[in-house]
Amino acid sequence: MKKVIGIDLGGTSIYGGLINENGEILKRSERDTEAQKGRKEVLKRIGEVINELMVGETIEGIGLGSPGFIDAEQGKVLFLGGNIAEWTGLNLKEELSKEFPEIPIFVENDANVAAICEEWTGGAKGLNNFVMLTLGTGVGGAIYTKKEGIWHGTNYQGAELGHSILYPNGKLCGCGQKGCVEQYISGNAVEKSYFEMTKEKKRGKEIFKNSLENDICKEVVDNFAKDVAICLVSIRNIFDPQGVVIGGGVINSKEYWWDKMLAYYKDYCNNPDGMDILPAVYLNDAGMIGAAKVAFDRI
Repeated sequence: MKKVIGIDLGGTSIYGGLINENGEILKRSERDTEAQKGRKEVLKRIGEVINELMVGETIEGIGLGSPGFIDAEQGKVLFLGGNIAEWTGLNLKEELSKEFPEIPIFVENDANVAAICEEWTGGAKGLNNFVMLTLGTGVGGAIYTKKEGIWHGTNYQGAELGHSILYPNGKLCGCGQKGCVEQYISGNAVEKSYFEMTKEKKRGKEIFKNSLENDICKEVVDNFAKDVAICLVSIRNIFDPQGVVIGGGVINSKEYWWDKMLAYYKDYCNNPDGMDILPAVYLNDAGMIGAAKVAFDRI
């Protein structure tokens, strides 16, 4: 059975897997991204993950999901607003091919590969069309239909839901706009909101966990749930999809906010029925499995 390597590059972590044609993860490797150190360090760490997974294996290809506007044909990062230093303008496929010249390499947007995974063997399996919303260090999005596959958009900027405007003239985003979704419903946004209220730093998962007994954490998480619901109302009314699949690292804390979000969505939306809201099945594995599927499809 053929095997490829799937890489999920995030603002915090790099997840890699050796994956077969059934979408099964045979071997894993992980590194901290160290995004603040710039592209050379991040590329070095991606290379370490790939080399670790290649030991004793025959690899047919490498698929990689990266944040940002990604030219999927050239494997180039057209723009990334802040999460990884010096990532904008990088030809990721070209750089990795220098170290792995004999292996076909394919690059795609990180939210797109998560959606491809969920459609292949996850929460969106069986849906004719859906929107993917990934809540991690930042916020990503993807639009998928059975007929057309992933919708990239004219400039590879399709479904950048994290940079749609949630609050006009709101918080400044790394992309240069104000009031972007990413500034309100990402993991970073939750941590920043808590810091603004307390002047104390706390990890997002701690804030969610403490929301059951700490009033400030409860307020931060309640605002987060409201803002996710508002975002879902816009998705419902713009795209009218069969379903929305929500993934990314923040979904690991869904026990603290999911039911609140659904309640707010039903309260805010003029017609809440007819769109399934589903948690991603694969969580942190979705990116690497979807990236592997891209490699299998394009080899």
